[in-house]
Amino acid sequence: MRLRDLSRPRGVRLVAAVAAGLLTAAAWAQSQPKFPTPLPVPKTPEPSTAPAPAPAPATPPTTSAPAAGGPRDPFEPLVRQAAPGEEKRVHEVANLKLVGVLWDVRDPETIRALVETPDGLGYYLRLNEEKFGGKVVAVERDRVRFVVREESPGVGVRERTVELRLPKPDGP
Repeated sequence: MRLRDLSRPRGVRLVAAVAAGLLTAAAWAQSQPKFPTPLPVPKTPEPSTAPAPAPAPATPPTTSAPAAGGPRDPFEPLVRQAAPGEEKRVHEVANLKLVGVLWDVRDPETIRALVETPDGLGYYLRLNEEKFGGKVVAVERDRVRFVVREESPGVGVRERTVELRLPKPDGP
């Protein structure tokens, strides 16, 4: 055997190519997704001969009002029907406060009055809209007029006009 055969560059190249192939195969194996292992099946308890306790009677869910200033329950419906014994809270025209009038000189049909209920909720009212037990019959720059129908025992139905005015600004 000659020393020249051992130092051939072809042998070195072969060893380098085999090493590069092994490194590439190892890197490819690590980049492949792993197959999920099956989840263990929970053991079921063996049926006992003792009778099961009776389930507790179902109680209706109670709804609690949110704390003052606290967050609203997102699962509580926004609109709900009144229960048979519950009194429906109705805002009357006399309890409203006129806050402002939105006036557009180009389009008089878009005139709206902004009123506020005693609990602080605001509503936009248009001409001929029926709300709060009355009908809007006039919207002017500083006032809104409603016609309210009232039923009186013995007298029947009568109509009266209620006018809400903007508060006068304080100033000189």
